[in-house]
Amino acid sequence: MENQKGLTLIEVIVICCMVLFLAAILIPAFDNGSRIAPRVVCGTNLKGLGTAIMVYANDYDDRYPQLPGEGPWAKRLGFDHDLPHPDFGQGGAQSQTPRTITASWYLLVREADVGPKSFICPLSKQGPFDGKNNANLEITQLWDFGPDPYRHVSYALHNPYGQFPGHGDRSATFAMAADMSPWFRNGEIVAPGLDGAAPQIINAADETTWKLGNSLNNPQIRRRFFGWWRTEVPLQGQNVLYADGHSSFEKTPNCGIKRDNIYTYWSKENEPTDQDIQGGQNPTARDKENDAKSKDDSFLAI
Repeated sequence: MENQKGLTLIEVIVICCMVLFLAAILIPAFDNGSRIAPRVVCGTNLKGLGTAIMVYANDYDDRYPQLPGEGPWAKRLGFDHDLPHPDFGQGGAQSQTPRTITASWYLLVREADVGPKSFICPLSKQGPFDGKNNANLEITQLWDFGPDPYRHVSYALHNPYGQFPGHGDRSATFAMAADMSPWFRNGEIVAPGLDGAAPQIINAADETTWKLGNSLNNPQIRRRFFGWWRTEVPLQGQNVLYADGHSSFEKTPNCGIKRDNIYTYWSKENEPTDQDIQGGQNPTARDKENDAKSKDDSFLAI
């Protein structure tokens, strides 16, 4: 009877190496697949919001959702009537809550029958606004997504309170909304790079210098892989809603008119350079200087 010969130590090591090698190839593929479905949901949400914006604009002189009033990033917008101050029902009296970009989004809840769940991307850590308030007001009687609106909105909107707010006359390639701007976190303006360092803005002559894209405010994450930590960019892109109502997943933020960077604004209106259009200025504050400089300049914020 022949002796059964077992595997040698070298053979065991080779097999283990092959298993690790295959895992290194397959695990990222499975991980990428698990992100595609939520990404599709985000794109579907944005397309639905685009339809709601068109419905809203049809009722409001072709204007995209804009909460009238004065204040940071706000001005009178020519409505036939003004809206009351936002009231979250947290004490009975109407409040002087700032007119936030989320409040402009909320006009779709009030006027276009959009549910709060439509503003949530599954890849975010946010949850839909439940409408609870101390005064027992209906959800369509409120003017924002509660006292902490940024916990309930995953999407950035072209600045509705600036010099060039969204309007129905925009070009089909004008980006009017997208996945959350990487420069905004919980309503604050925060540089999105590692350790608070702003990423390098794309150079018009070199598209490899900035691959931030959008990753729901986590542009770079550290993940444990077989005992080692590695830094990676998880999404490399963002869903974008355009002025003609269609949405698509774009691999870079340079997807506006003339490859405009949709998350930054130009430094000047007249004769901007390609570098200015495709790079632009990082948002640093909520004031009139941090604003789109042309009707072709998308500046998506939240």
